Amino acid sequence: MSSLTDVRWNRTVNDTSEAVITVAKGQAGAECCGLLGMVEPYAHELSLYRDSELVWQGPVTRTIESRSTFTVEAKDVTEWLARTVNTTLLRYVSANNADPMHRGPVQEIAETIVRLNLNGALFASGPDWPRILPYIVRDDDPVVTSFEKDGSDDSSAWIVPILQIFDDELVPRGLEYTTVGRALVLGRPQTTSDLTQARLTLDHIAGDVQITRDGASGSTLVWVTNQTQQEITGTQFGVSGVITPVYGRVDTLVTTQAEGLTAYDLWQLARASYNGRNPVPTSLTIPQGSSLAASAPVSMRQLVPGVRIDVTATGMCSSVTQPYRLSDVDVEWDSGTGEQVGISLVPIGEPYTGAPP
Repeated sequence: MSSLTDVRWNRTVNDTSEAVITVAKGQAGAECCGLLGMVEPYAHELSLYRDSELVWQGPVTRTIESRSTFTVEAKDVTEWLARTVNTTLLRYVSANNADPMHRGPVQEIAETIVRLNLNGALFASGPDWPRILPYIVRDDDPVVTSFEKDGSDDSSAWIVPILQIFDDELVPRGLEYTTVGRALVLGRPQTTSDLTQARLTLDHIAGDVQITRDGASGSTLVWVTNQTQQEITGTQFGVSGVITPVYGRVDTLVTTQAEGLTAYDLWQLARASYNGRNPVPTSLTIPQGSSLAASAPVSMRQLVPGVRIDVTATGMCSSVTQPYRLSDVDVEWDSGTGEQVGISLVPIGEPYTGAPP
């Protein structure tokens, strides 16, 4: 499409990604311009293809037309979850697997919440109206999650967007979500025991890099408690981590005001927060203007936020090989300079060792 002058899109973990395309109206022609003028937010979706492969898709959220250009803005399919209010009970405590709302991996709970809301829930315009359910992909955590958030009578739905349930309740328990094309990926934090998707060196990065070793984010023990300054009697805590001779004991304390949490809940929150803190995290960032080189041995299909990518830093003072997890992919294309692919990586720590209370 010769009238397409600019394309920007990204992938990210535990957030909604965005895409923007700009069309030069003068090159588009009257017929194309008329079709663009019919684009309706949330009635239409934007689909982006790279070498004939679908790499991004989601609902149009806004269009902007000037005298010379027409711009389409969109968000990925998690936007449907951000614009759909939960109408189901959240009582995932049953040990009976025949119960749709049974306890299990947090990824399974997340999928069940989506399915119950989109298939036959109150106020639905039709079963799975955003067309998400066939495209859910799960990578389950082996830890069983018991999750409950209801009214005092255990019969009240929590009236918030589904995506807020993900962010406020399930991500702290170990859920990671992202999108690839139309797929909604419900995964878990990667550890050093997971296989790497690619092995890169700094030669595979065109431009500058920044290596940051952040002691403030490091920890050997993570404590989560529901104690407050006013109330310590009858409260509980959870702790996870492993003390090593390298650091000794470096604690991180997280206080939660959430009600009804058990010691197991607090342990889950501590376990999820511990990931990536030991060893002290060493993050690698490709600043704006830098990008992956064409020679990088990784495909767009492998660049899924959350996966493990190992990087060997040579020619730097920090000459180490470090396992990272991919947090963001930023892609820009324009008719003058072509395509640039930027990535952000955060460190992967040792997997948690220890039993729940």
